Amino acid sequence: MAELNIIWFRRDLRVHDHGALASACAAGGQIVPLYIFEPSYWQRADTSARQFEFAVESLADLDRALRQRGSQLCLRSGVVTEVLSRLHAQHGIASLHFHSLSNTPAEAEQDRQVRTWALKVGIPLREHTGIHHSNSPHSDWDTAWHRHMRKPRITAPAALPPLSIPSEGWPIASDFGLESDGCPDRQTGGRTNAILQLRWFLSGGGRNAGKANLSIAACEATASRLSAHLTMGSVSEREVWQAAMKAQAALVTDGDETFATALHRFTEKLAKRSRRVQASARVSLTDTSLLPVDIHNREEASVADPRLSAWTNGKTGFPLLDASMRCLQATGHLESSLRSLLLSFATCHLWLGPVRPAQILAQLCTDFAPAMYYGSASQVIGLSKEAPPYIPNPVRQSLSRDPNGAFIRKWIPEIAGLPDQYLHAPWEAPKSALSAHGIILGQSYPMPLVDHVAAAREAKRRLSPDGASRPLPFHSIARKPLGIRRSTIGRNMTAKRSGHRPIQLSFDLQSQA
Repeated sequence: MAELNIIWFRRDLRVHDHGALASACAAGGQIVPLYIFEPSYWQRADTSARQFEFAVESLADLDRALRQRGSQLCLRSGVVTEVLSRLHAQHGIASLHFHSLSNTPAEAEQDRQVRTWALKVGIPLREHTGIHHSNSPHSDWDTAWHRHMRKPRITAPAALPPLSIPSEGWPIASDFGLESDGCPDRQTGGRTNAILQLRWFLSGGGRNAGKANLSIAACEATASRLSAHLTMGSVSEREVWQAAMKAQAALVTDGDETFATALHRFTEKLAKRSRRVQASARVSLTDTSLLPVDIHNREEASVADPRLSAWTNGKTGFPLLDASMRCLQATGHLESSLRSLLLSFATCHLWLGPVRPAQILAQLCTDFAPAMYYGSASQVIGLSKEAPPYIPNPVRQSLSRDPNGAFIRKWIPEIAGLPDQYLHAPWEAPKSALSAHGIILGQSYPMPLVDHVAAAREAKRRLSPDGASRPLPFHSIARKPLGIRRSTIGRNMTAKRSGHRPIQLSFDLQSQA
């Protein structure tokens, strides 16, 4: 019987900077690059076909890299311990190498079951925990993380032995009950695309990313768009951090303080991202939702609830909210502040139970990773256990974040013709302005679902420790001035042209090849 050294790929779909793969190669003998599609994961209420397709694209890129080295992916579907048991019974397993996750209760339980199984059958386990699983205090963790980032990256193996056992075929989304959810502008997965995106960002695309008070359109134009690739592990945090630090050093030498500052803030966000993953493992979670228990006992909305339906379909009557939801539906990507605004509106203004809105947003995010997503969601106003100092105002946010209406006009063409002063609150536009552009509120574009000022006031009272309950004003829309000084908004957010020309950097990063 063959003795297999299994390298179990999970959210680490690359051959570069891969500790578990390096240890499997060091063990010698027959190496099996194994990936297991887990039905229990893909049948969750917060996963979707767009995430599955992105994962398959990332796996296909990994498979190409393995084939270039003489091997290939060995695909299986099923419960992890059952798959491993069958492989051991049929072929014999000499050792098992993998990166631990353990960031959510389900992941921690799976890792525990694999350890127990390996111990029971007598298989040596080589588990690489990484910095995410340190229980050190905040300051010590931060020091350890930066020390880990500075370590040399692990070189990809030049060659691998041929796969000695057959692989199952590639599954499709419908095999796990995932229905096509239509995401025409979704990113394409895989390390090749991750490296191209990183090079674009570091070569000039992210130059303005560090500037304060950027509009939504400006933020979108400078975003790194690496979160989904980091989620699947097509590129490691260390690779990204080291590339950014190298580019930053070159920019400092060149005197481009604007771009250097942007990359400094980018590396800080990388550390914050990693820290949040670690912290999420310590959050008090429910068994079903991965969210903190709702201490306000809000009723979970049914599929037929008109509030949930309007929110999900981008038809709340608040342009910024609707544009954000439509953008997320079409691209699978939305900046974190707008995700938070959507979730806060659902749980505060509409007073919906947080589980279903959070699951719907999760399904739409290509970069969904349970620990990261729910760790962030648990801090959103309306979900956090802390009494909120304020409830986000969707109209004020619209005026501040999209002053010239570029983002709203892109995603809500039915009101694109409105002048700027009415675009953020169409219900305040005079009938002449509406009719001039063929807009009939309630038909071509919905009336606001709720009086946002009154609903926010009541939600804030309810979310306070001594808040009592009384009906929220869902159907009374006050037609009164917004009380916002328009002279203070609508500033030109376009970045000034810089005298610095983009520098050409030679990045020490490789695609899967």
